[in-house]
Amino acid sequence: MKQPTYRYLGSADNPRTLVVDDDTALWCARMLVGEAGKIHRDEASAMLWAMLNRWFLHPGRRHWPTFLDMIRRFSQPINPDWQRGGRLAKKHAGTIHCTRGKLTRRELICSLDWDSPALNHVAEYIVDFQLGILEPPEELFDLDKPRISNWASYKGLPDKYPWGISFEKNKRKRFNWFFEDKRLIAGHVVSDYWMGEV
Repeated sequence: MKQPTYRYLGSADNPRTLVVDDDTALWCARMLVGEAGKIHRDEASAMLWAMLNRWFLHPGRRHWPTFLDMIRRFSQPINPDWQRGGRLAKKHAGTIHCTRGKLTRRELICSLDWDSPALNHVAEYIVDFQLGILEPPEELFDLDKPRISNWASYKGLPDKYPWGISFEKNKRKRFNWFFEDKRLIAGHVVSDYWMGEV
């Protein structure tokens, strides 16, 4: 079976496509662990589909040369600018965003490989993502704005973005709130698998 291609389906002029190569897959796994630790399938799927929607539908897409570049710019734990010596790490030096512990954690996450136990539980999600068979969480289809393209975990997000959703099952005090950004182009993201072309 050939590796599926993700592509845009809609009326806009958007010829970009995505095949998730092995290097991108590894960074996606690092992102999942960095953003949520021991993540469950629905939240992992939400993160990956949010990144797909962002890559294909977000107005800022012209600034991202590759999908990998975009996820590394988006996700703080794997963002080079937030690493020790990076532009944002220097700018926020001495704040809660750049403690020694957080800088060390980011370095550790960026060094994880498939032999690392921390990535074991996300490997299945990433393989399915590469194969184009990782379905978006069913709960998204009940939302007024289901094309999630962003998430954050600061206070007040459900009030600011009431059309969003959380997939946190343990109801921690802080949880990731997923939502559709404003001004996404019309259309959707599909994979060859779902289009019956694989």
